[in-house]
Amino acid sequence: MNKSIPSIVMASAVMISTNVSASSVDGLSVGVNYGLFSGPTLELTYPINDTFQVRGALSAGMGLSDESEGDTDQEIDYTAEADGGIHRLAVDYHPFGGTFFLSAGYAVNNFAFNTQGTGTGTVDVGDETYEGANISLKGQLAWSSAPTLSLGWGHSPSEGWGAIFEVGAIFTGAPDVSLTGTGTYNDGADNVNDAPEFIQALEDEKTDLKDDVADFTLLPIFQAGVTYRF
Repeated sequence: MNKSIPSIVMASAVMISTNVSASSVDGLSVGVNYGLFSGPTLELTYPINDTFQVRGALSAGMGLSDESEGDTDQEIDYTAEADGGIHRLAVDYHPFGGTFFLSAGYAVNNFAFNTQGTGTGTVDVGDETYEGANISLKGQLAWSSAPTLSLGWGHSPSEGWGAIFEVGAIFTGAPDVSLTGTGTYNDGADNVNDAPEFIQALEDEKTDLKDDVADFTLLPIFQAGVTYRF
């Protein structure tokens, strides 16, 4: 379970974004793109001058899913699915008046991984073992809204077609972790939520998960595609 969730994040495929722009406002472009973690995105850009540009984006999020089996038959098997988008507002600085830019901004982050696991028979939760069990666990890893820094080539204030390549990071800090459990053991005779040791076992499982993802303190930005400005 625990080790598979951050591996999804770091092993996700690079996404290509394509902007098709149209606007009746001079210099304004509206784009539809698809990027890493952001998924389908509606983007609005406007050049203040040859040096600075304001850029905003609303995204629907990228679908990712994975299944993880426990190291032993007694450990709970998990599925994980990505949910939520990443919305960004940034100012691009073109130091040479061309396509190269440095960008700083802020991401309103709704991105999270939702996990669900089930175990039957003999089941391990934390350091506790339950016989005759039917236990379900639900958890979430949620990243906070945070500042962004990136650099790239593209989104030139010049009119016409162009290309974009952007790399950077959202400095979210480690994700927030939540974990809940329901079910029975002793062949249905006992409810896990009535057992103090289960509550502690759930906390131990949550602590292990926090330790596993503690180093994942940012979300990468990776975007490539084409642009057009009227």
